[in-house]
Amino acid sequence: MLTDKMADISGLVDFFKSEWFRNTTVLSTTLAVAYFGTGLLFLIPDLTGKPIWMLKYKTQPPQNFKVTGDDVKKVIQQLTFNSLAIHLPFMFLYYHLQVWRGCDQSFKVPAPLHFLRDVALCILIEEIAFYYAHRILHSSFMYKRYHKVHHEFTAPFGLVSAYSHPVEFIFSNLGTIMTGPLVVGCDVVTTSVVFFLSVAVTVIHHSGYHLPLLPSPEFHDYHHLKFTGNYGVLGVLDWLHGTDKQFRKSKQSRRHKVIFFARETTG
Repeated sequence: MLTDKMADISGLVDFFKSEWFRNTTVLSTTLAVAYFGTGLLFLIPDLTGKPIWMLKYKTQPPQNFKVTGDDVKKVIQQLTFNSLAIHLPFMFLYYHLQVWRGCDQSFKVPAPLHFLRDVALCILIEEIAFYYAHRILHSSFMYKRYHKVHHEFTAPFGLVSAYSHPVEFIFSNLGTIMTGPLVVGCDVVTTSVVFFLSVAVTVIHHSGYHLPLLPSPEFHDYHHLKFTGNYGVLGVLDWLHGTDKQFRKSKQSRRHKVIFFARETTG
């Protein structure tokens, strides 16, 4: 009996020490920290109105923007379902795809130039993947069945970045972020950094706040306001395809830059 219990404990220890468990735990934790860590920083002023100084950096006028507890509850409920039913099984599959691709799972810190090259390639691949996936989601067939859920918020807040129909969650949210590291063959450390940057920037783009020194959310915020155009992240493919023409004529386009001094508000 004692031997059986010891064998069970040993098996449990081996499970927690396994490479796939370590990989999926680290990458899933990275995604969660980036999403909630960044999202909650913006949610506090959304719900409380404090600190007051942040409110002058809102991208849309006050009459367009009102976050309620019910809004947050709805977003969290959808995210919980997507996480349990889709994200966790997907991460297990993603680990095996990484192994098949030959990605280093040792958590060794990569050489600086190698790291920068891989991150740059992942950003480029994500721009391509997200632009075309997002544009497909705006087709009449996909929009009314799936993408309309995400567009319930014309003035989004940070946590809305992951609020989506399960089909979109796989196709666009997970698929576009995870394609780059897999195609490039990134080690798990670089993959973690890419995941963190991708999610944090996505939350900022949905935050509704154009704060100094942070990426401008004006481009994607305009997309939520108008429901069309501005399908990419960086805007390069939108410029090439002409899907940002309406945006380039707008006041939001003139504000679409990194603010370096506090006096440069978005009003």
